[in-house]
Amino acid sequence: MMVTLLLLLAFQVTPELRQHVDAGLRAKADGDLDTAIREFRRVVELAPQLAAAHVNLGAVYFDRKDYSDAVPSLKKALELDPDLPGAHAMIGAALLAQGYAAAAIQHLEKTQSDDLLGVALLESNRPRDAVDHLESALVKRPDDPDLLYYLGQAHARLSKQAFDRLRQTSPDSVRTRLMIAEVMAAAGNRDAAERNFRAALTARAELREVHYAMGELSLAAGDYEKAEAEFRAEVQLAPGSAAAAFKLGLVLLNRGRMSEALSTLKRANELQPGMPETLLELGKALNSSGDPEAAVICLEQVLQSEQNTSLAEGAHFQLSQAYRKLGRGIDADRELALFQKLRVIRER
Repeated sequence: MMVTLLLLLAFQVTPELRQHVDAGLRAKADGDLDTAIREFRRVVELAPQLAAAHVNLGAVYFDRKDYSDAVPSLKKALELDPDLPGAHAMIGAALLAQGYAAAAIQHLEKTQSDDLLGVALLESNRPRDAVDHLESALVKRPDDPDLLYYLGQAHARLSKQAFDRLRQTSPDSVRTRLMIAEVMAAAGNRDAAERNFRAALTARAELREVHYAMGELSLAAGDYEKAEAEFRAEVQLAPGSAAAAFKLGLVLLNRGRMSEALSTLKRANELQPGMPETLLELGKALNSSGDPEAAVICLEQVLQSEQNTSLAEGAHFQLSQAYRKLGRGIDADRELALFQKLRVIRER
């Protein structure tokens, strides 16, 4: 960022000064940052009280990622002109890049840099404030991997703070048991997770989502009989849960109980219409039960929202089978080719 207009308007420009400014600008435009630094250093020597001279030098250091050199120049510029455009953003970013997160905050707060401010707040152990700014930045860049990473980190720290407080204030509570169980499940310690889930249910049998969580553990272990029992219990406790109905239908489908699976998956789709996961399994069940026309309707809906995912891969395969049963050979071949292509891409 070159503040040349300010430099030319705010100072009595001598031929020598103009010569170094122009040379610095040309060098920066050409990517010759070493030359640009030499020229702008000379500008600073000729006009030491001109804020624009210091910010231009700091900007070149910043572009070269020489943050330790950029900061003094930018600080000097702000001493001379606290409202200098762009200076706060650059010095905030430079300080953050060096790990001075707390010092960066005051500068980043004066800018529209929600992304960098969110990171600085997170690194200053202010995750609650960080979440707000990172989410604002994510609205503008919803698929930015850095933003998604830092937002995940911020939520994880908030979660840890809540968990730590829960354990400190209510170490023997049912909710503490549940939190411990969830941590154990995430760590892959199935036995410890199940013990804590069971202890929570013993204390409060009406708790929703606990049977669901235990069903997930059994499903991951390939124990469909036990998973079915847990998901059934969850459906009884929460008959309005589309997720529980879906998982019960999935287990029934894997156990070959086609009629029950179909009715359960249809109910899941009624409770929460259009979920790709439900539609895919319902399409499978309809295919297997001899209703390829209905299967096609479900599977085509999956592909309206899924393109390069495992769900899309499964939908293409099931569609190829359904089309084949309907005598639509060209469509079947196309879907099988799309399935094979997607499988190759996903296996890379």
